[in-house]
Amino acid sequence: MRVTVVRAGGIAGMVVTTTLDAADLDDARTEALRTLVAGCSFRERSGPVAPALRDGFSYEVTVDDDDGARQGVRFAQGTAPEGMDALLRFVDDEPAGRRETRR
Repeated sequence: MRVTVVRAGGIAGMVVTTTLDAADLDDARTEALRTLVAGCSFRERSGPVAPALRDGFSYEVTVDDDDGARQGVRFAQGTAPEGMDALLRFVDDEPAGRRETRR
């Protein structure tokens, strides 16, 4: 399983892509990642994807499962689907995540 989070916006208008691959985690962290993904809603919400807050962020989260299935969702800051905040924190805090920053 691989989780990719793209966060765009903010004061500097930066785009930060963080990719976390379960293959890079120990068994306990892999299970925690799978549990968090299972608790997320990937159903698109109606409404704007662009941040409603001045200098806010927009997010795109994609999960590629080991069997080749892919699910994803886009949302604006403050409108995260159920369970997504915990997944974002996990991916951001995990040292094994690979980050790429661009303008």
